[in-house]
Amino acid sequence: GVGTLIVLGETLSVADLAIFASVTAFKCGILEFVDRNVLDAYPKIKGVYDSVSTLPKVVEWYKKHPIKTFY
Repeated sequence: GVGTLIVLGETLSVADLAIFASVTAFKCGILEFVDRNVLDAYPKIKGVYDSVSTLPKVVEWYKKHPIKTFY
């Protein structure tokens, strides 16, 4: 859940959502020539992604709008 891996302060911010959206794009394969898991090598970025991805509203959104992959 949300906690110490949030970028600014202790509450969800636009920065957290921007990181989540960017990592999601990479994981979808938006850039064919970049490995989908390239950002997994960065634990803080991965931590923000993991934290945001477990938020109930985010889980609910992706149940209704599944992520599409590009390749």
